[in-house]
Parts: sequence; C-alpha cells; structure tokens
Amino acid sequence: MLGWSQAQLAAEANLSRQTVADFERGAHVPISNNIASITAAFQKAGIELIPENGGGAGIRFKKSTG
Repeated sequence: MLGWSQAQLAAEANLSRQTVADFERGAHVPISNNIASITAAFQKAGIELIPENGGGAGIRFKKSTG
C-alpha cells in the first residue's frame, strides 16, 4: 500500500533489511519487539491495522480527520 522497498521499511522500523526479507519470505517470525517496530512504522505512515472481526484481519489507510 505504501510502495516501500524492504530497505525503506527496514529503515523506518530501525531493523536490518535481512530481518524484513526473512519475515516477508516466511523464513521465520520476527521477535515481538521487531513486530512492534514494523507495526509502529506502518502506523506512523498512516496505516491502520484492523483486528479479526468476523471478516478477517486487514489494513487500511487511516481516515483523515481534517
């Protein structure tokens, strides 16, 4: 949705590009603080994480308040 490269996500989340690449290809699940860093980077960029609510988990852009 953001058009970010692995390198850009890694920089925004303060992680190594390899951590992002490994997660993307399913090589392993990152530790909880890395997941939190990725989540925070997405939220800072305006992405809202939608929890499972019967229709499945998802993401969307946050609604503009102004």
